[in-house]
Amino acid sequence: MRGRKPTPSHLKLVTGNPGKRALNRDEPKPRRERPSPPAHVSDKARETWGMVVALLDGMGVLTKVDVFAVEMLCEAYADYLAARAELAAIGSNYYETLNAQGGTMFRAHPAVAVVQDADRRIRGWLAEFGMTPSARSRVKADGEGEKTADPAAQYFGA
Repeated sequence: MRGRKPTPSHLKLVTGNPGKRALNRDEPKPRRERPSPPAHVSDKARETWGMVVALLDGMGVLTKVDVFAVEMLCEAYADYLAARAELAAIGSNYYETLNAQGGTMFRAHPAVAVVQDADRRIRGWLAEFGMTPSARSRVKADGEGEKTADPAAQYFGA
C-alpha cells in the first residue's frame, strides 16, 4: 500500500491547492474528446455509454484516454441492471431451500451478490469521475466544462 491516491493537478487548481504542495508541471494533459464505445462492449453498456459520456463531457472532465474507465463504469452498470432484472423476474431477493436436516431455510439469491458487487464498482468509478456529491464538493467548476474553439469557425465566420 502506498497511501492515498494523489489528487490530479487540475483538481488541485480548481480547489485552490489547499495543501500548497507543488503541482506536477509534467503531468500529461490529454485533449478533451468524447470517445466512442469499443466494439466489444455489451449491448446494455452501449446503451448507457451515450448518457455517461454526455454527462462527463458536460462536466468538462472527459478525454479520449478515459475510454477504459468509461467502459468499466458502463459494464458495471450493465451488470447491475441485469442482476436487478433477474431479481425482479423471480420477485424476491431470496429463495427457499432445504437444509441437511430437511428443514426449510431462505438464502440470498446469487443475483443479490452481483448487485452488491456492481454497486461497489459503480460507486468507485463515479467517484473517480467526480460524479458523486462528496466528490463534487471538492471541485469548483462552472458546469459547462472547457470550451473548445470550432476549427471551422475561422474559415466560415461562424
